[in-house]
Amino acid sequence: MKNLTPISQRSRKEKITYLINEMSNGLLERNEQVKLMLLAALAGEHVLLIGPPGTAKSELAKRLKSAFVEASYFERLLTRFSVPEELFGPLSIKALEEDQYKRLTSGYLPDASVAFIDEIFKANSAILNSLLTLLHEREFDNGNRRYKVPLISVVAASNELPEGEELSALYDRFMLRSFVAPVSKESFQKLLMLSGSTCDPELEIRLKLEDLTEVQELSEKVHINPSVIELCMAFREHLQREDIYVSDRRWLKTIKLMRVSALTAGMTEVSNYDAWILPHCLWNKPEELQGLKEVFEQAVAINGEYSSDRLASLISIWDNRLKADKSQQRQKIDAKGRPLFINDEGNETTKSSDEAQKTNKHGELLYWDEGEKEETTQTFQRYYSNRDNDPIMVEKHNKAVMEPVPYSEFHIQGQLQEVGNLKDTAQSHIEALNEQLESATSIFNNHIWLDKSLLPQVTASLESALEHTQNQLSKIIKLEAGFTALPREDESIYIDSDVAEDTTLEGEFCE
Repeated sequence: MKNLTPISQRSRKEKITYLINEMSNGLLERNEQVKLMLLAALAGEHVLLIGPPGTAKSELAKRLKSAFVEASYFERLLTRFSVPEELFGPLSIKALEEDQYKRLTSGYLPDASVAFIDEIFKANSAILNSLLTLLHEREFDNGNRRYKVPLISVVAASNELPEGEELSALYDRFMLRSFVAPVSKESFQKLLMLSGSTCDPELEIRLKLEDLTEVQELSEKVHINPSVIELCMAFREHLQREDIYVSDRRWLKTIKLMRVSALTAGMTEVSNYDAWILPHCLWNKPEELQGLKEVFEQAVAINGEYSSDRLASLISIWDNRLKADKSQQRQKIDAKGRPLFINDEGNETTKSSDEAQKTNKHGELLYWDEGEKEETTQTFQRYYSNRDNDPIMVEKHNKAVMEPVPYSEFHIQGQLQEVGNLKDTAQSHIEALNEQLESATSIFNNHIWLDKSLLPQVTASLESALEHTQNQLSKIIKLEAGFTALPREDESIYIDSDVAEDTTLEGEFCE
């Protein structure tokens, strides 16, 4: 349905949405690049487009210029033989006559609001230092003075990645990076049918410099959810595993970009969803991007107040404690408090030992052969008399009758309270995940920066996290049942004892 709100009254979010649509109009499979460029401009950052020639890189930069009121545009293709004059302007002859080294910058990069620099990594050392200062500090040295420049954002392009340490600093200045591939097979037929299209947004909806200043100032006040910090830690661990270097300065700027993403999407807090930008900030080689996107899809379920690994560790600890409590045993006693044993017949007895006939290693009963003066398995004398051989009797220790150790109600309730805390943690996370699942579609539909194609993967990640947490909750419930089932001490003993004491005290009081 078409937005009927007058252009002048539209919110910041509506205007940015309008600009994204305008900049994407007539381009195929470039929505991601449009969003990256516009977000970079709003945050005061720069974008690097990597890819082969003829993939609309310069057209994207021109469309970014159209998003701003009265923005000046500069474009240049660098070669290994490019000189500073091509970017920064020619030297002033008049100034030279007055012994001043000054450039005429009008119409060149120091005078531009939006710039497109093609084959940027062909910049030589004569260009590099001035370019770094201009990109990072928005300043340009002209003569003996340093001037502020009106630069909003630079869109740079290259067919290849930089080689050599001298270009690494330049590469790091581009916070957002995107690989621009030729259109896919699915869109090829649409490409052939394209007709000329222009990007000419309504003047009243274009952004002004004061809009950028307001966004950048307000974004500093946007709160960062603790979950986002945990999510960044997950990304950092992935980078370390993959041996991808990211500078501390770059990490700080990713937070800035996430704040701008949240603010311009109408949020008051940076959420996990605003981390969509991280994969586009953290790769050094295009092939690293997919792995980072997968980290985002998995890490979106992270909760700053919940750690799955920590909960698993605590469950394991309490499982071991339950096993220890169950394994504790003591010797059973009879009603008179005498320890019980079990005899050979399997009956309980208070005797710790009984007299039993001795056996050999084969379990055969042994007798005393009086004639041979030795032990035998024979039951009668063969040579001397008809008297049966005497059985050889020995003392045999009876095995103690063991029973589980009963625990006090205080001990059991203490264990149950601790396990209950784990249960509350798991249940809270399950509730949070269910809320995320219910709201995910709505967030993706209303968040102007999120790529809606990521919704199925993010939903699958949330469902996986939910299933995992439910399994953890099942283990906790089993622990709870196990501690509840522990044998309890007979508290009537203590009650009877207390009554006896109370009776004695009453008697003494009466006397």
